[in-house]
Amino acid sequence: MKKITAKHIFFTLIILLVFYFSARELYLRFPVIISANTHQLTAKEMVNNLDSMMGNYYKTKDILVIPTILQNLSGLNIMEFGKHKTAVTGFLTGVIKDDKNKDFVSEWKKLKISAKTKKAVDNASKSVEKSEKFLNEADYLETKESIDFYTGYFAATYDIRCIKLLVKTQNNGAVKPEVREQATNALDMLKNKYNVPSTIF
Repeated sequence: MKKITAKHIFFTLIILLVFYFSARELYLRFPVIISANTHQLTAKEMVNNLDSMMGNYYKTKDILVIPTILQNLSGLNIMEFGKHKTAVTGFLTGVIKDDKNKDFVSEWKKLKISAKTKKAVDNASKSVEKSEKFLNEADYLETKESIDFYTGYFAATYDIRCIKLLVKTQNNGAVKPEVREQATNALDMLKNKYNVPSTIF
């Protein structure tokens, strides 16, 4: 029987590492292909997938789900894309802020996704420092879009400052009623989806 040496173990480990990183690269570069035996996803199913993947991200911090999130966003019609773009941009901003390997961003843009989705990735990349500064300095949110953005940001980062900002917005009488209502709805959704201490609310 051939003796296993340290040299054999070393080369085996090298081969396994090369295989792992090659597989990871392929996963990031190519979209998930829906089998010909399955039906094409409807807009509702893609939205549900978006909500589910973004909602579960904080548990695993698995950055490899991002290509699928981008592909689902890219597949939405114009109306649905407009409704979900801001929350996904906020989510991506949080992912980029938390992840030290910024090379992922350039890989996302190589995916077969729409130009609008690539622009959302660009906007997320540019928003990291700005959003961090805003969370430290702002007293409330002024628009529905900003509520969507920081709700998505929270899904990626679990940053309690987002919750506090929503609470301040909800309780600020100077804020437009429809924006305060949106803040309340966002808080109700976050209470149900995440294990946030009740004292925060």
